[in-house]
Amino acid sequence: MQNLKIALIAVTTSLFLSACSSVPLVETVVVEAPRPELIIPDADQLSLRSAEYIIITEDNVQEVFAELEASGTRIVIFGLTADGYEAMSLNVADIIKLIEQQKSIIAAYEQYYEAETQ
Repeated sequence: MQNLKIALIAVTTSLFLSACSSVPLVETVVVEAPRPELIIPDADQLSLRSAEYIIITEDNVQEVFAELEASGTRIVIFGLTADGYEAMSLNVADIIKLIEQQKSIIAAYEQYYEAETQ
């Protein structure tokens, strides 16, 4: 009886193993897909609002205040030292420089992707 069990297990195992060998191999094919087209919307146009700067010195402070009061304008003072104004101007220049660099980077990406499609 023991030999029958061993023979049955051996036959069953060989059937399972031989069934696995008949599975066809899968062929893998690599197809290079084209890059999707780069679509970048145009940036909004910058439209700045005008701002009037009034330079107030010790010599004209009374005159400027009188003109503002006569026109009904509320008097509010934002003060900068000469160094503070210079720092603000340099900051604006740095922002403009950064924007130009970003525009160049975007143009390079655009050129790279458009070269692929042509």
